Amino acid sequence: MLNSVALMIQKYALETPQQMAFYVGDESCDYKTLAQFNRKAAQYLSDNGVKVGDRVIVESDHILPYVYVWYGIQLLGATFVPLEKSTPSNRIAEIANELEASTIITLEKRDDLKNAWALSEIFEDIKNTDDSFEAVDPQPDSLAEILFTTGTTGKSKGVMVSFANQMNIALAGIETTNIKSDNVWLIPTPMNHAAGLRKCHIAMAVGSTVSLLESFRNFKLYFKTIADHKVTSLYLPPSAIHMLLAIASKDLAALKDQLRFIYSSSTAYPETDKEKMRALLPNVYMYNCFGCSEVGVVCTDEFCVSGGSKYTGSVGFPNSYSEIVVLDEDGNEIENSSAENPGLCAIRSKSVMQGYWNEPEQTAKALKNGMLVMSDICYFAENGELILVGRSNDTINLGGFKVAPVEVEDVVMRADCVDECLLVPVNMRGNMMLRLLVVLKDGKELNEKEIRDVIAKNLEPYKQPKQIVVVDEIIKTFNGKIDRKQMIAKYAQ
Repeated sequence: MLNSVALMIQKYALETPQQMAFYVGDESCDYKTLAQFNRKAAQYLSDNGVKVGDRVIVESDHILPYVYVWYGIQLLGATFVPLEKSTPSNRIAEIANELEASTIITLEKRDDLKNAWALSEIFEDIKNTDDSFEAVDPQPDSLAEILFTTGTTGKSKGVMVSFANQMNIALAGIETTNIKSDNVWLIPTPMNHAAGLRKCHIAMAVGSTVSLLESFRNFKLYFKTIADHKVTSLYLPPSAIHMLLAIASKDLAALKDQLRFIYSSSTAYPETDKEKMRALLPNVYMYNCFGCSEVGVVCTDEFCVSGGSKYTGSVGFPNSYSEIVVLDEDGNEIENSSAENPGLCAIRSKSVMQGYWNEPEQTAKALKNGMLVMSDICYFAENGELILVGRSNDTINLGGFKVAPVEVEDVVMRADCVDECLLVPVNMRGNMMLRLLVVLKDGKELNEKEIRDVIAKNLEPYKQPKQIVVVDEIIKTFNGKIDRKQMIAKYAQ
Protein backbone atom coordinates (compact mmCIF):
# COMPACT_ATOMS: atom_id res chain seq x y z
CA MET A 1 0.00 0.00 0.00
CA LEU A 2 1.32 3.43 -0.98
CA ASN A 3 1.72 6.37 1.42
CA SER A 4 -1.31 8.40 0.35
CA VAL A 5 -4.72 8.01 -1.25
CA ALA A 6 -3.61 10.45 -3.97
CA LEU A 7 -0.79 8.04 -4.90
CA MET A 8 -3.27 5.14 -4.95
CA ILE A 9 -5.31 7.05 -7.54
CA GLN A 10 -2.18 7.41 -9.71
CA LYS A 11 -1.60 3.66 -9.37
CA TYR A 12 -5.11 2.75 -10.51
CA ALA A 13 -4.86 5.23 -13.38
CA LEU A 14 -2.15 2.95 -14.80
CA GLU A 15 -3.78 -0.37 -13.89
CA THR A 16 -7.48 0.35 -14.59
CA PRO A 17 -7.56 3.70 -16.46
CA GLN A 18 -11.13 3.33 -17.73
CA GLN A 19 -12.61 2.35 -14.35
CA MET A 20 -15.06 5.04 -13.24
CA ALA A 21 -13.79 6.97 -10.21
CA PHE A 22 -16.43 9.64 -9.54
CA TYR A 23 -19.96 10.46 -10.55
CA VAL A 24 -20.98 14.00 -9.58
CA GLY A 25 -24.40 14.99 -10.88
CA ASP A 26 -24.35 14.65 -14.66
CA GLU A 27 -20.54 14.61 -14.75
CA SER A 28 -18.11 11.75 -14.24
CA CYS A 29 -14.45 10.92 -14.50
CA ASP A 30 -12.50 7.69 -14.82
CA TYR A 31 -9.24 7.02 -12.99
CA LYS A 32 -7.12 8.15 -15.92
CA THR A 33 -8.89 11.53 -16.01
CA LEU A 34 -8.93 11.92 -12.22
CA ALA A 35 -5.20 11.21 -11.96
CA GLN A 36 -4.43 13.55 -14.86
CA PHE A 37 -6.35 16.45 -13.30
CA ASN A 38 -4.81 15.75 -9.90
CA ARG A 39 -1.38 16.17 -11.51
CA LYS A 40 -2.51 19.34 -13.30
CA ALA A 41 -3.86 20.80 -10.06
CA ALA A 42 -0.67 19.89 -8.19
CA GLN A 43 1.47 21.49 -10.91
CA TYR A 44 -0.67 24.64 -10.91
CA LEU A 45 -0.41 24.97 -7.16
CA SER A 46 3.33 24.37 -7.25
CA ASP A 47 3.79 26.93 -10.03
CA ASN A 48 1.93 29.45 -7.90
CA GLY A 49 4.03 29.01 -4.79
CA VAL A 50 2.36 26.22 -2.83
CA LYS A 51 4.98 23.97 -1.25
CA VAL A 52 5.11 20.60 0.50
CA GLY A 53 3.58 21.00 3.96
CA ASP A 54 1.67 24.22 3.21
CA ARG A 55 -1.93 24.41 4.40
CA VAL A 56 -4.40 24.98 1.57
CA ILE A 57 -7.95 26.01 2.52
CA VAL A 58 -10.67 24.99 0.07
CA GLU A 59 -14.39 25.78 0.15
CA SER A 60 -16.11 22.46 -0.53
CA ASP A 61 -18.74 21.53 -3.10
CA HIS A 62 -20.09 18.57 -5.02
CA ILE A 63 -18.28 19.32 -8.28
CA LEU A 64 -15.42 17.59 -10.07
CA PRO A 65 -13.05 20.59 -9.96
CA TYR A 66 -13.22 20.38 -6.16
CA VAL A 67 -12.29 16.68 -6.28
CA TYR A 68 -9.43 17.41 -8.67
CA VAL A 69 -7.98 20.13 -6.43
CA TRP A 70 -8.57 18.09 -3.26
CA TYR A 71 -6.41 15.16 -4.35
CA GLY A 72 -4.06 17.47 -6.25
CA ILE A 73 -3.16 19.20 -2.98
CA GLN A 74 -2.32 15.84 -1.44
CA LEU A 75 -0.39 14.71 -4.52
CA LEU A 76 1.78 17.78 -3.95
CA GLY A 77 2.34 16.77 -0.32
CA ALA A 78 0.52 19.85 0.99
CA THR A 79 -2.20 19.82 3.66
CA PHE A 80 -5.83 19.86 2.53
CA VAL A 81 -8.14 21.99 4.72
CA PRO A 82 -11.75 21.70 3.52
CA LEU A 83 -14.37 24.13 4.79
CA GLU A 84 -18.12 23.97 4.53
CA LYS A 85 -19.73 25.48 1.45
CA SER A 86 -20.72 29.12 2.03
CA THR A 87 -18.55 29.50 5.13
CA PRO A 88 -18.54 33.26 5.91
CA SER A 89 -15.48 35.11 4.67
CA ASN A 90 -14.56 36.36 8.14
CA ARG A 91 -14.51 32.77 9.42
CA ILE A 92 -12.34 31.67 6.49
CA ALA A 93 -9.93 34.52 7.19
CA GLU A 94 -9.88 33.59 10.87
CA ILE A 95 -9.01 29.96 10.10
CA ALA A 96 -6.38 31.02 7.54
CA ASN A 97 -4.73 33.22 10.15
CA GLU A 98 -4.86 30.44 12.76
CA LEU A 99 -3.34 27.90 10.36
CA GLU A 100 -0.87 30.37 8.82
CA ALA A 101 -2.33 29.34 5.47
CA SER A 102 -1.33 31.60 2.59
CA THR A 103 -3.53 29.81 0.03
CA ILE A 104 -7.34 30.03 0.08
CA ILE A 105 -9.55 28.65 -2.68
CA THR A 106 -13.22 29.66 -2.66
CA LEU A 107 -15.82 28.48 -5.15
CA GLU A 108 -16.42 31.96 -6.55
CA LYS A 109 -14.63 35.28 -6.27
CA ARG A 110 -15.25 37.06 -2.95
CA ASP A 111 -14.66 40.78 -2.74
CA ASP A 112 -14.12 40.53 1.02
CA LEU A 113 -11.37 37.92 0.60
CA LYS A 114 -8.94 39.70 -1.67
CA ASN A 115 -6.19 37.08 -1.38
CA ALA A 116 -8.42 34.09 -2.18
CA TRP A 117 -8.43 32.30 -5.52
CA ALA A 118 -11.79 31.53 -7.11
CA LEU A 119 -12.02 27.89 -8.20
CA SER A 120 -14.37 28.87 -11.03
CA GLU A 121 -11.59 31.08 -12.42
CA ILE A 122 -8.41 29.10 -11.75
CA PHE A 123 -9.88 25.85 -13.06
CA GLU A 124 -9.52 27.15 -16.61
CA ASP A 125 -5.82 27.63 -15.96
CA ILE A 126 -5.59 24.19 -14.30
CA LYS A 127 -7.08 22.57 -17.42
CA ASN A 128 -4.34 24.18 -19.52
CA THR A 129 -1.53 23.23 -17.13
CA ASP A 130 0.93 20.50 -18.02
CA ASP A 131 0.14 17.13 -16.40
CA SER A 132 3.70 15.82 -16.04
CA PHE A 133 3.91 16.64 -12.32
CA GLU A 134 5.94 14.08 -10.39
CA ALA A 135 3.99 13.11 -7.30
CA VAL A 136 5.51 13.67 -3.88
CA ASP A 137 5.85 10.56 -1.72
CA PRO A 138 4.90 12.16 1.61
CA GLN A 139 6.46 11.45 4.96
CA PRO A 140 4.01 9.28 6.94
CA ASP A 141 3.82 11.77 9.84
CA SER A 142 3.34 14.86 7.66
CA LEU A 143 -0.14 16.35 7.62
CA ALA A 144 -2.54 15.20 4.91
CA GLU A 145 -5.63 16.98 6.24
CA ILE A 146 -6.89 19.32 8.92
CA LEU A 147 -10.58 18.62 9.46
CA PHE A 148 -12.68 20.93 11.57
CA THR A 149 -15.16 19.23 13.89
CA THR A 150 -18.79 20.32 14.01
CA GLY A 151 -18.35 21.70 17.52
CA THR A 152 -21.55 20.14 18.91
CA THR A 153 -19.75 19.22 22.14
CA GLY A 154 -17.68 22.40 22.39
CA LYS A 155 -15.53 24.69 20.24
CA SER A 156 -14.85 23.49 16.71
CA LYS A 157 -11.33 22.03 16.63
CA GLY A 158 -8.92 21.34 13.76
CA VAL A 159 -8.18 17.60 13.76
CA MET A 160 -4.68 17.00 12.37
CA VAL A 161 -4.61 13.88 10.19
CA SER A 162 -1.26 12.60 8.92
CA PHE A 163 -0.80 10.66 5.70
CA ALA A 164 -0.20 7.53 7.79
CA ASN A 165 -3.43 8.21 9.72
CA GLN A 166 -5.32 8.66 6.47
CA MET A 167 -4.11 5.39 4.98
CA ASN A 168 -4.70 3.42 8.17
CA ILE A 169 -8.26 4.77 8.42
CA ALA A 170 -8.86 3.73 4.81
CA LEU A 171 -7.50 0.23 5.47
CA ALA A 172 -9.78 -0.13 8.49
CA GLY A 173 -12.71 0.84 6.28
CA ILE A 174 -11.71 -1.73 3.66
CA GLU A 175 -11.57 -4.43 6.32
CA THR A 176 -14.93 -3.34 7.75
CA THR A 177 -16.83 -3.43 4.46
CA ASN A 178 -14.87 -5.94 2.39
CA ILE A 179 -15.27 -3.41 -0.42
CA LYS A 180 -14.23 -4.50 -3.93
CA SER A 181 -13.05 -2.58 -6.98
CA ASP A 182 -16.38 -3.01 -8.77
CA ASN A 183 -18.30 -1.33 -5.96
CA VAL A 184 -20.29 1.88 -6.54
CA TRP A 185 -20.78 3.83 -3.31
CA LEU A 186 -23.36 6.63 -3.01
CA ILE A 187 -22.19 9.26 -0.51
CA PRO A 188 -24.76 12.03 0.15
CA THR A 189 -22.91 14.25 2.62
CA PRO A 190 -21.11 17.60 2.80
CA MET A 191 -17.62 17.15 1.41
CA ASN A 192 -15.69 18.95 4.14
CA HIS A 193 -16.25 16.54 7.03
CA ALA A 194 -14.63 13.24 7.87
CA ALA A 195 -17.83 11.25 7.24
CA GLY A 196 -17.88 11.86 3.50
CA LEU A 197 -14.17 12.38 2.83
CA ARG A 198 -13.14 9.09 4.42
CA LYS A 199 -15.67 7.04 2.46
CA CYS A 200 -14.10 8.48 -0.68
CA HIS A 201 -10.64 7.55 0.61
CA ILE A 202 -11.78 3.97 1.21
CA ALA A 203 -13.20 3.72 -2.30
CA MET A 204 -10.13 5.27 -3.95
CA ALA A 205 -7.81 2.95 -2.00
CA VAL A 206 -9.35 -0.09 -3.74
CA GLY A 207 -9.93 1.55 -7.13
CA SER A 208 -13.72 1.56 -6.93
CA THR A 209 -16.38 4.15 -7.75
CA VAL A 210 -18.00 6.97 -5.75
CA SER A 211 -21.23 8.78 -6.54
CA LEU A 212 -21.49 12.12 -4.75
CA LEU A 213 -24.77 13.76 -3.80
CA GLU A 214 -25.42 16.80 -1.60
CA SER A 215 -28.18 15.15 0.41
CA PHE A 216 -30.48 12.14 0.57
CA ARG A 217 -33.52 14.31 1.36
CA ASN A 218 -34.59 14.70 -2.28
CA PHE A 219 -35.89 11.13 -2.35
CA LYS A 220 -36.75 11.16 -6.05
CA LEU A 221 -33.21 12.24 -6.99
CA TYR A 222 -31.67 9.92 -4.41
CA PHE A 223 -33.28 6.75 -5.76
CA LYS A 224 -32.83 7.91 -9.36
CA THR A 225 -29.09 8.25 -8.69
CA ILE A 226 -29.01 4.72 -7.25
CA ALA A 227 -30.64 3.41 -10.41
CA ASP A 228 -28.67 5.50 -12.92
CA HIS A 229 -25.24 4.73 -11.44
CA LYS A 230 -26.03 1.12 -10.52
CA VAL A 231 -25.12 1.86 -6.92
CA THR A 232 -24.16 -1.18 -4.83
CA SER A 233 -23.46 0.50 -1.46
CA LEU A 234 -24.88 3.36 0.56
CA TYR A 235 -23.54 5.62 3.29
CA LEU A 236 -26.36 6.82 5.56
CA PRO A 237 -26.44 7.74 9.25
CA PRO A 238 -29.07 5.98 11.39
CA SER A 239 -31.29 9.09 11.41
CA ALA A 240 -31.45 8.98 7.61
CA ILE A 241 -32.33 5.29 7.66
CA HIS A 242 -35.05 6.07 10.20
CA MET A 243 -36.52 8.66 7.84
CA LEU A 244 -36.34 6.38 4.80
CA LEU A 245 -38.04 3.57 6.72
CA ALA A 246 -40.91 5.92 7.51
CA ILE A 247 -41.27 7.47 4.05
CA ALA A 248 -39.65 5.23 1.44
CA SER A 249 -39.53 1.68 2.81
CA LYS A 250 -40.82 0.20 -0.48
CA ASP A 251 -38.02 1.94 -2.39
CA LEU A 252 -35.49 0.50 0.07
CA ALA A 253 -36.97 -2.98 -0.17
CA ALA A 254 -36.67 -2.85 -3.97
CA LEU A 255 -32.88 -2.65 -3.57
CA LYS A 256 -32.55 -5.96 -1.70
CA ASP A 257 -30.85 -7.70 -4.65
CA GLN A 258 -28.79 -4.69 -5.78
CA LEU A 259 -27.10 -3.52 -2.59
CA ARG A 260 -24.10 -5.21 -0.98
CA PHE A 261 -23.80 -3.08 2.15
CA ILE A 262 -25.03 0.03 3.93
CA TYR A 263 -22.46 1.84 6.05
CA SER A 264 -23.66 3.94 8.98
CA SER A 265 -21.97 5.87 11.74
CA SER A 266 -22.46 8.82 14.10
CA THR A 267 -24.97 7.25 16.48
CA ALA A 268 -26.74 4.02 17.44
CA TYR A 269 -29.70 2.45 15.66
CA PRO A 270 -32.94 2.00 17.58
CA GLU A 271 -33.65 -1.73 17.90
CA THR A 272 -36.98 -1.23 16.13
CA ASP A 273 -35.17 0.12 13.05
CA LYS A 274 -32.75 -2.81 13.09
CA GLU A 275 -35.69 -5.23 13.02
CA LYS A 276 -37.26 -3.38 10.07
CA MET A 277 -33.98 -3.39 8.12
CA ARG A 278 -33.51 -7.12 8.69
CA ALA A 279 -37.00 -7.71 7.29
CA LEU A 280 -36.54 -5.41 4.28
CA LEU A 281 -32.93 -6.20 3.34
CA PRO A 282 -32.07 -9.60 4.84
CA ASN A 283 -29.03 -10.19 2.60
CA VAL A 284 -27.57 -6.68 2.71
CA TYR A 285 -24.72 -6.17 5.18
CA MET A 286 -25.64 -3.41 7.62
CA TYR A 287 -22.51 -1.92 9.16
CA ASN A 288 -22.97 0.50 12.05
CA CYS A 289 -19.50 1.82 12.74
CA PHE A 290 -18.18 3.28 15.97
CA GLY A 291 -15.42 5.86 16.00
CA CYS A 292 -14.92 9.61 15.62
CA SER A 293 -13.15 12.26 13.53
CA GLU A 294 -10.04 11.84 15.67
CA VAL A 295 -9.51 8.16 14.76
CA GLY A 296 -11.99 6.92 12.14
CA VAL A 297 -13.84 3.62 12.55
CA VAL A 298 -12.52 1.31 15.27
CA CYS A 299 -15.45 -1.01 15.91
CA THR A 300 -18.29 -2.36 13.77
CA ASP A 301 -21.66 -3.95 14.45
CA GLU A 302 -23.11 -5.86 11.49
CA PHE A 303 -26.71 -6.41 12.49
CA CYS A 304 -28.56 -7.60 9.38
CA VAL A 305 -26.96 -10.66 7.78
CA SER A 306 -25.55 -11.78 11.14
CA GLY A 307 -28.91 -11.42 12.88
CA GLY A 308 -27.54 -8.84 15.30
CA SER A 309 -26.06 -8.86 18.76
CA LYS A 310 -27.79 -10.17 21.86
CA TYR A 311 -26.33 -7.26 23.83
CA THR A 312 -28.18 -3.93 24.04
CA GLY A 313 -25.81 -1.11 23.22
CA SER A 314 -23.33 -3.25 21.29
CA VAL A 315 -21.14 -1.40 18.80
CA GLY A 316 -19.68 -4.70 17.60
CA PHE A 317 -16.15 -6.00 17.44
CA PRO A 318 -12.92 -3.96 17.18
CA ASN A 319 -11.12 -4.09 13.84
CA SER A 320 -7.55 -5.33 13.49
CA TYR A 321 -6.20 -1.80 12.96
CA SER A 322 -7.03 -0.57 16.46
CA GLU A 323 -6.64 -1.78 20.03
CA ILE A 324 -9.42 -0.70 22.38
CA VAL A 325 -9.00 -0.60 26.15
CA VAL A 326 -11.31 0.55 28.96
CA LEU A 327 -9.96 3.03 31.53
CA ASP A 328 -11.07 3.88 35.05
CA GLU A 329 -11.37 7.44 36.39
CA ASP A 330 -7.63 7.53 37.14
CA GLY A 331 -6.68 6.48 33.62
CA ASN A 332 -5.74 2.92 34.57
CA GLU A 333 -6.78 0.04 32.33
CA ILE A 334 -9.71 -2.02 33.61
CA GLU A 335 -8.72 -5.63 32.97
CA ASN A 336 -12.20 -7.12 33.36
CA SER A 337 -14.68 -4.43 32.44
CA SER A 338 -18.36 -5.28 32.74
CA ALA A 339 -21.83 -3.75 32.94
CA GLU A 340 -21.16 -3.22 36.65
CA ASN A 341 -17.63 -1.91 36.03
CA PRO A 342 -17.54 0.19 32.83
CA GLY A 343 -15.05 2.91 31.97
CA LEU A 344 -13.86 5.32 29.30
CA CYS A 345 -13.06 3.98 25.84
CA ALA A 346 -9.41 4.50 24.82
CA ILE A 347 -7.77 3.60 21.51
CA ARG A 348 -4.24 2.74 20.46
CA SER A 349 -3.88 2.86 16.67
CA LYS A 350 -1.94 4.30 13.75
CA SER A 351 -5.28 5.91 12.90
CA VAL A 352 -5.21 8.21 15.93
CA MET A 353 -4.86 11.89 14.98
CA GLN A 354 -1.72 13.93 15.58
CA GLY A 355 -3.68 16.33 17.78
CA TYR A 356 -5.77 19.50 17.50
CA TRP A 357 -4.19 22.40 15.67
CA ASN A 358 -2.88 25.02 18.10
CA GLU A 359 -4.89 23.49 20.97
CA PRO A 360 -2.25 21.97 23.31
CA GLU A 361 -4.58 21.71 26.31
CA GLN A 362 -7.35 20.00 24.32
CA THR A 363 -4.77 17.73 22.70
CA ALA A 364 -3.32 16.75 26.08
CA LYS A 365 -6.81 15.99 27.35
CA ALA A 366 -7.59 13.73 24.36
CA LEU A 367 -4.20 12.02 23.86
CA LYS A 368 -2.75 10.25 26.89
CA ASN A 369 0.01 7.65 26.98
CA GLY A 370 -0.19 7.18 23.24
CA MET A 371 -3.95 6.62 23.30
CA LEU A 372 -6.98 8.59 22.22
CA VAL A 373 -9.24 8.80 25.27
CA MET A 374 -12.86 9.22 24.22
CA SER A 375 -15.78 10.44 26.29
CA ASP A 376 -17.72 7.23 25.63
CA ILE A 377 -18.43 4.97 28.60
CA CYS A 378 -18.26 1.30 27.65
CA TYR A 379 -17.27 -2.24 28.62
CA PHE A 380 -16.45 -5.51 26.90
CA ALA A 381 -18.96 -8.34 26.81
CA GLU A 382 -17.74 -11.90 27.39
CA ASN A 383 -17.60 -12.57 23.63
CA GLY A 384 -15.43 -9.50 22.91
CA GLU A 385 -18.12 -7.11 21.73
CA LEU A 386 -17.77 -3.52 22.88
CA ILE A 387 -20.90 -2.31 24.68
CA LEU A 388 -21.59 1.42 24.69
CA VAL A 389 -23.29 2.69 27.85
CA GLY A 390 -23.32 6.40 26.99
CA ARG A 391 -21.10 9.47 26.94
CA SER A 392 -19.49 10.75 30.10
CA ASN A 393 -20.48 14.33 29.28
CA ASP A 394 -24.09 13.23 28.58
CA THR A 395 -24.58 11.26 31.79
CA ILE A 396 -27.19 12.81 34.08
CA ASN A 397 -26.49 12.69 37.82
CA LEU A 398 -29.63 12.46 39.94
CA GLY A 399 -28.26 12.90 43.43
CA GLY A 400 -25.87 9.96 43.11
CA PHE A 401 -27.92 7.93 40.63
CA LYS A 402 -26.35 8.19 37.17
CA VAL A 403 -28.53 7.91 34.07
CA ALA A 404 -27.19 7.32 30.55
CA PRO A 405 -29.73 9.03 28.25
CA VAL A 406 -29.19 6.63 25.34
CA GLU A 407 -30.25 3.68 27.50
CA VAL A 408 -33.60 5.29 28.29
CA GLU A 409 -34.06 6.60 24.74
CA ASP A 410 -33.52 3.17 23.21
CA VAL A 411 -36.23 1.70 25.45
CA VAL A 412 -38.69 4.54 24.76
CA MET A 413 -38.35 3.95 21.01
CA ARG A 414 -40.30 0.71 21.53
CA ALA A 415 -43.44 2.70 22.36
CA ASP A 416 -45.78 2.67 19.38
CA CYS A 417 -46.51 6.42 19.44
CA VAL A 418 -42.84 7.53 19.48
CA ASP A 419 -40.93 8.41 16.32
CA GLU A 420 -37.89 10.00 18.02
CA CYS A 421 -36.98 10.93 21.58
CA LEU A 422 -34.36 12.60 23.75
CA LEU A 423 -33.78 12.60 27.50
CA VAL A 424 -32.49 15.87 28.98
CA PRO A 425 -31.72 17.07 32.51
CA VAL A 426 -33.75 19.90 33.99
CA ASN A 427 -33.15 21.76 37.25
CA MET A 428 -36.43 22.12 39.14
CA ARG A 429 -36.12 24.23 42.28
CA GLY A 430 -32.56 23.07 42.86
CA ASN A 431 -33.21 19.39 42.15
CA MET A 432 -32.07 17.65 38.96
CA MET A 433 -34.94 15.91 37.17
CA LEU A 434 -35.42 14.05 33.89
CA ARG A 435 -37.45 15.47 31.03
CA LEU A 436 -38.27 13.23 28.06
CA LEU A 437 -38.75 14.96 24.72
CA VAL A 438 -40.69 12.97 22.14
CA VAL A 439 -41.52 13.42 18.47
CA LEU A 440 -44.73 11.56 17.68
CA LYS A 441 -45.32 9.36 14.66
CA ASP A 442 -47.66 10.80 12.04
CA GLY A 443 -51.25 10.30 13.06
CA LYS A 444 -50.39 9.29 16.63
CA GLU A 445 -51.27 11.02 19.87
CA LEU A 446 -49.13 11.04 23.00
CA ASN A 447 -49.70 7.88 25.05
CA GLU A 448 -47.85 8.73 28.25
CA LYS A 449 -48.97 5.54 29.98
CA GLU A 450 -47.50 3.38 27.19
CA ILE A 451 -44.17 5.21 27.43
CA ARG A 452 -44.00 4.93 31.20
CA ASP A 453 -45.00 1.27 31.10
CA VAL A 454 -42.25 0.36 28.61
CA ILE A 455 -39.68 2.17 30.80
CA ALA A 456 -40.96 0.48 33.96
CA LYS A 457 -40.71 -2.98 32.36
CA ASN A 458 -37.10 -2.51 31.26
CA LEU A 459 -35.36 -0.01 33.56
CA GLU A 460 -34.94 0.98 37.19
CA PRO A 461 -37.57 3.31 38.71
CA TYR A 462 -35.18 6.28 39.02
CA LYS A 463 -34.88 6.37 35.21
CA GLN A 464 -38.53 7.38 34.83
CA PRO A 465 -38.78 10.97 33.54
CA LYS A 466 -40.51 13.55 35.68
CA GLN A 467 -42.03 15.09 32.57
CA ILE A 468 -42.83 13.93 29.03
CA VAL A 469 -42.99 16.76 26.50
CA VAL A 470 -43.97 16.57 22.82
CA VAL A 471 -41.66 18.52 20.48
CA ASP A 472 -41.67 19.08 16.72
CA GLU A 473 -38.15 17.83 16.07
CA ILE A 474 -34.91 16.57 17.56
CA ILE A 475 -32.21 18.92 16.28
CA LYS A 476 -29.35 17.11 14.52
CA THR A 477 -26.04 17.91 12.89
CA PHE A 478 -25.42 17.38 9.17
CA ASN A 479 -24.32 13.77 9.74
CA GLY A 480 -27.29 12.74 11.83
CA LYS A 481 -25.86 13.17 15.32
CA ILE A 482 -28.32 14.51 17.86
CA ASP A 483 -27.25 18.01 18.82
CA ARG A 484 -27.70 17.55 22.57
CA LYS A 485 -26.09 20.89 23.32
CA GLN A 486 -28.73 22.78 21.34
CA MET A 487 -31.59 20.63 22.60
CA ILE A 488 -30.57 21.07 26.25
CA ALA A 489 -30.23 24.82 25.76
CA LYS A 490 -33.70 24.95 24.22
CA TYR A 491 -35.65 22.53 26.41
CA ALA A 492 -33.83 22.04 29.71
CA GLN A 493 -35.12 25.24 31.29
